[in-house]
Amino acid sequence: MLYQPKVFTGGSPRRLVILLMIVIVLGVLFRFASLDRKLYSHDEVFTNLRSAGFTREQVDQQLFSDRIFTPSELLEYQRLKPDSTAADTLASLHRNPHHPPLYYLIARGWMRGFGSSILASRLLPAVISLISLPLIYALAWELFQSPLISLMSTALLAVSPVDILLAQTARQYSLMTALIIASSLMLLKGSRTNNWLWWLGYVITCTLGLYTHLFFGLVIASHIGWGILIFGSEPRRNYKPRPSLFFIQLAISICLIVVLYLPWITVIIHNWEQAQDLTSWTHQSMSLLDLSKFWMLSFTSVLVDIDFGFNSFWTYLFRLPFLLLIIYALYYVSETNDSQTGLFILTAILIPFILLVLPDFLWGGQRSSVTRYLIACFPAIQMAIAFLLVTHLNTGRQSLLDGEKLWLWVLAILLSSSIISLGLSTVSSTWWDKGLSYFNHQVATEINQANSSVVISDAGNGTNTGDLISLSYLLDNNEVKLILMSNQPSLQLIPENSTIFVFRPSQELQELLQQNYGDLEQVLDIPDLWKVQ
Repeated sequence: MLYQPKVFTGGSPRRLVILLMIVIVLGVLFRFASLDRKLYSHDEVFTNLRSAGFTREQVDQQLFSDRIFTPSELLEYQRLKPDSTAADTLASLHRNPHHPPLYYLIARGWMRGFGSSILASRLLPAVISLISLPLIYALAWELFQSPLISLMSTALLAVSPVDILLAQTARQYSLMTALIIASSLMLLKGSRTNNWLWWLGYVITCTLGLYTHLFFGLVIASHIGWGILIFGSEPRRNYKPRPSLFFIQLAISICLIVVLYLPWITVIIHNWEQAQDLTSWTHQSMSLLDLSKFWMLSFTSVLVDIDFGFNSFWTYLFRLPFLLLIIYALYYVSETNDSQTGLFILTAILIPFILLVLPDFLWGGQRSSVTRYLIACFPAIQMAIAFLLVTHLNTGRQSLLDGEKLWLWVLAILLSSSIISLGLSTVSSTWWDKGLSYFNHQVATEINQANSSVVISDAGNGTNTGDLISLSYLLDNNEVKLILMSNQPSLQLIPENSTIFVFRPSQELQELLQQNYGDLEQVLDIPDLWKVQ
């Protein structure tokens, strides 16, 4: 039988249950707090652009054409393209095959019903993220058969800083999280009950997962690894199917998933070179030290999201106890449970992580440094910590010397750290997950404060499209003009008696400006923003 958690010998855990319920409610509220306050980032801009039916090539051709724009004109590319259909959204994604279409098609339907404002666009992933809460409760129950561990897992997911960041981002990651948990639940139920309906659910959730993100393949790899380790070795008494039957069921399921995913596999093959070009940044090598820093920040962001700067010693000293707790939780869950449960938790974390780390080590790159690529690992970490906490807590003993009392303090520190992190993120206009767009709010503030501001830019290194539209959400539409240059720029459009800013110019545009206006002055050490003297 599966592990049965210890009984609370000193009395009812009612107060703990009430606390966890309050935490879950707080987590739900945080998902919808300040949705339209935070910077709308480069990646989110492209979610709207593709869902609306525009292609990057169309937008670049129309924007970077030696023309003057108002910010509101750039925002037209965030609304549904006139007379477009879902086929236009698919056509846009064919040019970006590393982005499967499921979330974008859902977002298109959402835009048709609720509009494309920042609030409306982010409301979709926030609502989807709520699905993960009952799912992780069910998955933890399937693993541990304990309502308290299930409730603790739900609470940790509810106030997980990284999960709420993803839930407030107009991207596919909250949908991916829900499908990761759902597919794992279907696999466990199918392998335990030998019911083909659960295996059908597994095929459906995995197929939807692959149509949500290519890296859902890491989840499937972890499931296959778990099956090989459990059913290919002794003991296997806790699950009903014989090994041969399990592998037949799994093999048929994987074959069906591949068949259902063939349409997008064909798209990927036909557009492979373009996909390689668009993801080439992940192949840029990073030092082992920097990779290690990102790993620590990514995994501990499940519990806490407070730092003092990427290169600050105090950031890592502060997060070290949280990392050690995660490591101990994984050791404890693997040592205390039967092999099926412990291995499921470990393979769900280690196999996706290893599959990202190995290419970085063998061929160079930074795939494993990207927090959102590690989403597959996070639910298992939350369940492992929930198991550790619940099995050490005993609310009936009140002595400060009791070990259970120590773990109450651990729980209090974990929940407090998560909630404080969420509070800081909620009141901030930008956060680390905004990536290239991190400074856009500061950039827009400087531009808006000047008189008769003109922003000059061009396609730059290829990222300017998204960030110029991101800036347009923040720029004063009545006062600010944008002059977007072609690859053969002309300075005749620049008006006199204006404050001229330059945003991420290409080398050619920068040299042309320097020839005509002299050296450019960087604005307040803000990256990528200069002013013509």
